[in-house]
Amino acid sequence: MPVYNFKVNFDKALKICKLNSNDLVNEFGNVPRPGPIPKFSDLEVISLSMMAEALGIDSENLLFLKIRTDYPEDFSTIISRRQYNDRRKSLFPLQKDIQSRMAKQIDEFEPIGRVKHTLAA
Repeated sequence: MPVYNFKVNFDKALKICKLNSNDLVNEFGNVPRPGPIPKFSDLEVISLSMMAEALGIDSENLLFLKIRTDYPEDFSTIISRRQYNDRRKSLFPLQKDIQSRMAKQIDEFEPIGRVKHTLAA
């Protein structure tokens, strides 16, 4: 497995998610809804999902084992794997919205009227 600091990458993903969701979530990083405020925010769930995918961690078992063994203090408010899976599924539309906003920002830097190059036979 590659060497990386999952917590550093998670924090970067969370910052990017916050920048691209300010009108979609409340000040706690959650979709507004009645009830108690979750200790692990909706944006943290989305960031965790995005980082796992970006780093090629395709097993929730492996993801949660890594967090609990390598980063227990950094993720002290982590939810259970079942709760993570349930919330990740319910937050999928929000995640797609955030990803679309990120993609639009990246596209802003694409040159307009780009010339397509063809290979001569």
